Amino acid sequence: MLQQTTVKTVENKILEIINIFPSFNSFKNKRLDHLLKVWSGLGYYKRAENLFKAVTIINNSYNGELPDNRDILISLPGVGKYTSSAILAIGHNKKSFPVDINVKRLIQRVSGLKLNDDKIEEILSLACKKKISYRSLAESMMDYSSIICKKNNPECSKCIFSSFCKSAFKSFKNNKNIKRNNKQIDFYLIKSPLHICFIKKPKFQFYKNFIHLPSNLDKAFIANLNLKNKEKIKSFKFTITNNLFKINVYQLKLKKLKINNSVWIEKSKTNQLALPTLFKRILN
Repeated sequence: MLQQTTVKTVENKILEIINIFPSFNSFKNKRLDHLLKVWSGLGYYKRAENLFKAVTIINNSYNGELPDNRDILISLPGVGKYTSSAILAIGHNKKSFPVDINVKRLIQRVSGLKLNDDKIEEILSLACKKKISYRSLAESMMDYSSIICKKNNPECSKCIFSSFCKSAFKSFKNNKNIKRNNKQIDFYLIKSPLHICFIKKPKFQFYKNFIHLPSNLDKAFIANLNLKNKEKIKSFKFTITNNLFKINVYQLKLKKLKINNSVWIEKSKTNQLALPTLFKRILN
């Protein structure tokens, strides 16, 4: 969940998700859209799709038990080297060293060397000859590197490594400007007296597992509409990954038309849908 998502954002959602999905077994009678609904607001919805697929495999092939074998873990959707290492160390307390960007920064600063993930794992393995709690080590390194050895303005005066750290008390500033792709898109809020029109298989390539509000990208669909009476009701900026969209929202009041690919949802039931934050903002 923390991939490309802030801790604060996850903190606001984690209890809600755990209450609905407290175990692997709790996924058995659920569909992907149930998970997407509660995931809404975290973004990067491919993670939710991979999670659902992985849990399904765990339930079907491993009796609902999280595997403790790296090769099996890496075979699961969405699980790579880092995630498998974290599961082994934190989940199973096995000798494994998850190296995220924070841990990598800590080791590189202390050593003064540019090291790849494999080399850092090798160093940590050599340093841990005696039996230790690999769970505690992994968690403490993640916390220490994110709280003390911060990317910008590290707390060197509080750091237990400062007496021999090769980077102690140096200035670290973020000079990188994030380049965003500026784009514009028009969404159409098409309403009948009791329903709102959504579409399947949209041209807008984000949020693929959701039904969408139609946009100007859906040219074949929009060709069926008379846009002369469209009314602009709002405009705002919205960021998705490295794309900054200017969102224009137009309202159309029409009869409930039968158009290929369209899904008409009762207005009173839209709050029950799995919708990404962007569409919730358009609807509210």
